[in-house]
Amino acid sequence: MLKVDNIWAKGRHKALFGRTSFTVERGEVILVQADSQLERTALALGLTGRLPLNGGTIAWGAQERTSKYRLRRLSDIIDSPEVTAPESHMRVHDYVSEMLSYSQPMFGRPRATRWLKERGMEDLDKLWTEEMTGEKNLELMLALAEHSGSPLLVFDTPSRHFNRTHMWLPQLVELAENEDNPRAIIAIVPHISESWEGKRAVVGDSHEKLVEEPKIKDPKDKDLDDDSVPVTNQVPRVPAGYELVDRKNTKSTRETIQAADEHPLEDMLSAEESTPARTEMNTSKEQA
Repeated sequence: MLKVDNIWAKGRHKALFGRTSFTVERGEVILVQADSQLERTALALGLTGRLPLNGGTIAWGAQERTSKYRLRRLSDIIDSPEVTAPESHMRVHDYVSEMLSYSQPMFGRPRATRWLKERGMEDLDKLWTEEMTGEKNLELMLALAEHSGSPLLVFDTPSRHFNRTHMWLPQLVELAENEDNPRAIIAIVPHISESWEGKRAVVGDSHEKLVEEPKIKDPKDKDLDDDSVPVTNQVPRVPAGYELVDRKNTKSTRETIQAADEHPLEDMLSAEESTPARTEMNTSKEQA
């Protein structure tokens, strides 16, 4: 079980997201509502140990507090805009190769063409990512998520590919309930359909006055000797922050938060709040 207790993260002028609490077990899906893309992406990064928290705790299993190092190790962020989602100038083949490389042994060569063919998606091999429909995007992301060995999967705004919940949520439930490898799945969305009868939560008010908690120095923070969690996953591992995309290059670059008042995540996503996503079935809110 993942237990999230009053977590929040500080931004430049206000919190990146307000106090948020919920629990989710393996085999379950929880929908978490957050209004802005900034809040959704920041929460996804915080839940997976890739963004420092300024308050609250996250615990996996029987632990009272799970370090951010271990959270990175047991989780994956799926299809997060500007973080792990494919860039428009990439070929699907190259994107799949990059994602598969994170779960390959060192110096291993991922075989994207063969991997796609084995999953009946060989028609995507020569496409540009901007040519992908919402249906194909979700199909690819679910395949990559299934390929991952992580017990915790965080989907960042999967609803942006479709305008109806029933077109994407059943696939997440099926992935979570897989008998061979049940997962705890968190889907962070701008709107939760009234038809959803499962777990739900709402992100706290980012304008609330929040007092930063003193940092806890845990000697176990860097202890990664728990063999129950896979060592490699399909999403980039960022040692002390999170991954950003350099639009000037075809390769992604890593930028780390250097100080409390530096928030490239805010700068990166704030401009996109008024810009529609490029998928052909995009809407600002889901319809039930």
